[in-house]
Amino acid sequence: MNTRKTNKMGRQKIKSYDKELKEVYDFINEKFRVNIADKVRSNHYVDLRVLYFKMSLDYTLASTTEIANLVNRDYSTLIHARTNLFDYTMSKKHIQEAYNEFFGIENKVESSMTTLTRLRQIADTKRMEKINNAGLTDNEIAYRKLTDSQKSVYDERVSLILKGFEWKEYNSTFETINVGISTN
Repeated sequence: MNTRKTNKMGRQKIKSYDKELKEVYDFINEKFRVNIADKVRSNHYVDLRVLYFKMSLDYTLASTTEIANLVNRDYSTLIHARTNLFDYTMSKKHIQEAYNEFFGIENKVESSMTTLTRLRQIADTKRMEKINNAGLTDNEIAYRKLTDSQKSVYDERVSLILKGFEWKEYNSTFETINVGISTN
């Protein structure tokens, strides 16, 4: 007798992740004393469902449909959460602590940066680059990013190009040549 389940397309599913998904689901419901499958749209519930989605994706190889069905949601809700909410939600301390507790990760010291802090640092760096590069041409900016060996090769090639411009310069000194006219 075949014990494998088949999906709507008639394909056989090798493994069911129902047990693992239920474990994640129960962990969140018990820890926060809620039912994340309820049709509640408050921020707290949304954050907990996002946590469930993240933990389920990290803990299992279940499909997005399988993960979302357990909390009465469509797979597109999980994809939206993964694309737009994972980083923000995981920056919240109580969510991060629950995630770490489930996976047995020791909480890191507060010195670790949040995503928002990293984004601010990147923006500051880009702002300082603009200030430092103000008034420079694109070639001058690119030159500053080269390594020393690349700079020496660049300097050699540019010196040859600059020599090429010397013969094109207009010669403003003329020699006077008197031809066929006598002044006697």
